[in-house]
Amino acid sequence: MYKYLPVPAASRMSAVLLIAMSSALAACSNGELALDDSYVPAAHYERFPIEVTSGPVRMEVSSRHGALQSSQINAISGFSRSAGSGSSRITILRPSAGGASGKVARQVYQVLVQSGISPGMIAQKTYPGPAKGPVQLTYIRSVAVTKECGDWSSDMADTSGNEPYSNYGCSTQNNIAAMVVNPNDLVVPRQMTPALAATRTPGVTPTMTMPTASSSVTTALP
Repeated sequence: MYKYLPVPAASRMSAVLLIAMSSALAACSNGELALDDSYVPAAHYERFPIEVTSGPVRMEVSSRHGALQSSQINAISGFSRSAGSGSSRITILRPSAGGASGKVARQVYQVLVQSGISPGMIAQKTYPGPAKGPVQLTYIRSVAVTKECGDWSSDMADTSGNEPYSNYGCSTQNNIAAMVVNPNDLVVPRQMTPALAATRTPGVTPTMTMPTASSSVTTALP
């Protein structure tokens, strides 16, 4: 035989409140208080990140004169300087018909070597073309790029959200990408070079001029 004990009214009220609170929390868990954890980039360098990619650089050298002109030699020398900063090989593409273009291609090779390009970094190939077709120079280099500007999807006059407008900082990022000399510096840091002791020593060694016996001090009398 079971014996029932009376439950105080205060205990019954606490149980009812506990059930009601549990029901309310269960209702909230259905999505009414779901948090939006998606991250929205706010800084300009996050919305317009600079990326490093590779792209070809090309130059055409005319063969119609049958030999390189002085202006062409200067242009090839400048091309070799820009190519020498990277690790890509320079490819000389000459028309398969030979003739004047073959002579120009040989002169182009000599100018590249004289400009400091190692022969092992020069490759020579042919393409279907006439005897006086242009000689093409190409190499692969790293370039820094970012998204193009022109996103005016937001109203610049609406500042209620205290957030930058959509196109803010785009021109700055594009200018940085265009001005960087070696885009690989944005990926990995350069190795440190040895310090120049001759240049550093005067900066850390104090110098003092001691007075000599012949020096005199002039005091202005009142």
